[in-house]
Amino acid sequence: MRKIIFITALLAATSAHTEETVKCNQHGAAVTLTDGTVLYLGKNCDAARKGGGAGYWWNAASFLGVEIDGKAYMVAEGRGIDCLPFCSLPD
Repeated sequence: MRKIIFITALLAATSAHTEETVKCNQHGAAVTLTDGTVLYLGKNCDAARKGGGAGYWWNAASFLGVEIDGKAYMVAEGRGIDCLPFCSLPD
């Protein structure tokens, strides 16, 4: 139930993020959201935010979910991010 509530809140809170900039690097990918927020998504399913904060990311049906210090983000995955592995939502 917690996952359903979290994912619903994630979609509602971040639906405006539709045009991200993705740059792959040796550690994973750096994603700049439309509001200027920079997220670092690691190859070990770890995540960080420029300016501080750490968390994790996971693959969902049509996007990547990201949680950093209790704040949810959504990264559209329609074009795919080839430099990242598949990550499941942690329990």
